[in-house]
Amino acid sequence: MNLMYKSARYSAIFGLAILMICSFPTKLLAEGPRDVVFGGIPWGLRQTAGPVEPGPNTFSNSSDQVWVDTQGRAHLTIQQRDGVWTASELMAKRDTGYGTYRFTLSGALKKLDPNIVFGFFTWDKAPEAYNREIDIEISRWGEASGPDAWFTVQPYDVEGNQHSFGLPEAASYTFELRWQHDRVEFALFCDAASNPFARWVYTGTIPDPGRARLRINMWLFKGRAPAGSDPYEVIVSNFSYKPSK
Repeated sequence: MNLMYKSARYSAIFGLAILMICSFPTKLLAEGPRDVVFGGIPWGLRQTAGPVEPGPNTFSNSSDQVWVDTQGRAHLTIQQRDGVWTASELMAKRDTGYGTYRFTLSGALKKLDPNIVFGFFTWDKAPEAYNREIDIEISRWGEASGPDAWFTVQPYDVEGNQHSFGLPEAASYTFELRWQHDRVEFALFCDAASNPFARWVYTGTIPDPGRARLRINMWLFKGRAPAGSDPYEVIVSNFSYKPSK
């Protein structure tokens, strides 16, 4: 092959490769499967090719979307990627069950957009017992005002299965969930106070553990975009789970 022709051909191929690389989005939706360790438990990070439930939302597992920092804190964000609002979710890779769950949230929770939902919950892929779902959620469900903290044992629409209240102003919020065979106890402590700001005891139909696993997510109610600019962030720290003896 003529050396000049060969050089020109390689230059054209190289230029095309650079053009293709530059044409990719600068903020990718996903980086391939990713796992993290948080609170001594391995978690998978959810990624989807498009909108799925809850929401519907598109979930990204990119390292600037959801991650665990050097202090062992989990960061969940909602942000735009090439015009698409993306959500975050951590999915525990081992079963949990009866016991005490505790974690601390920081970030501007009182200033979260009304369309944003933060959730900490148990989930069983099997549909029995309403997927054994027990929820702690922060959201106003699209409303400009009203309660923004929710304790729930599914199904939420059964009278007595849900308790809601307004979050106070605080630098940090520590939530506790005690799942026992005969009750589920919820509590909120603000700024490391020893007495709970809110407490609720549920003694209705208690799900058995089955194959329930923890999930932590941050998503948009009905897929509605927030009014402000991205990213929105919630930081989860001091997570612990102590099984019942």
